[in-house]
Amino acid sequence: MKINFEVAKSIVDIFPSDLLEHSYNVCYLSTRLAAHLGYKNEKLQNLAIGALLHDIGKTRIGQEVLNKPGRLTDEEFAFVKKHTVIGSDLIRCFRNHQSILPVVLYHHERWDGNGYDRLKENEIPEPAQIVTIADAFDAMTTNRPYQKTKSLVETLHELNKNKGLQFSPTLVERFESCIIENTKGIHPFTSDFPFVKVLKRQVTPVWKKATKNIPVKEKPK
Repeated sequence: MKINFEVAKSIVDIFPSDLLEHSYNVCYLSTRLAAHLGYKNEKLQNLAIGALLHDIGKTRIGQEVLNKPGRLTDEEFAFVKKHTVIGSDLIRCFRNHQSILPVVLYHHERWDGNGYDRLKENEIPEPAQIVTIADAFDAMTTNRPYQKTKSLVETLHELNKNKGLQFSPTLVERFESCIIENTKGIHPFTSDFPFVKVLKRQVTPVWKKATKNIPVKEKPK
């Protein structure tokens, strides 16, 4: 069986509600950035599918661990870190899984090489770099049991502070431009692919609320 966006959607739609919302948000943000970078056609669609399924491995980890309000124990954190490998195993049943494998397996790598598998800089596939930024943005702008929700200004500040450490410096700058253009209504997200309409219809308003009515002049330097 081949994986396509509709198949991926049918998988994600049975995720727990918080993971489902996060998956759609990350997919939407990732495809916005990828389109901003010039991704088109099959390349953009593969990115969207990988982003939608990036956390599929977390479906094999208990909610009591994922939503624990306090600090995880070393043992719990080590288990959570396995979700990338678990996820990569889960998608191997699809004949074309190689097209989305880098995102599922490497979205917790860091630019400085201190991520899960110690890849660094451009050893990390670019689609995974994109999803890493979108993942962090949604995590910071969404209410979580273990952290307070950040505003757009605070979130962009955190992304910029971690340029060259956690994130690609170039992609952070492009992501910031993409988000600011969104707040101004510049370059609306258009595509011939049906998945774009699905994302526009189903993505939760959480991150949109976080970016609404924020004075662009207040963005961090």
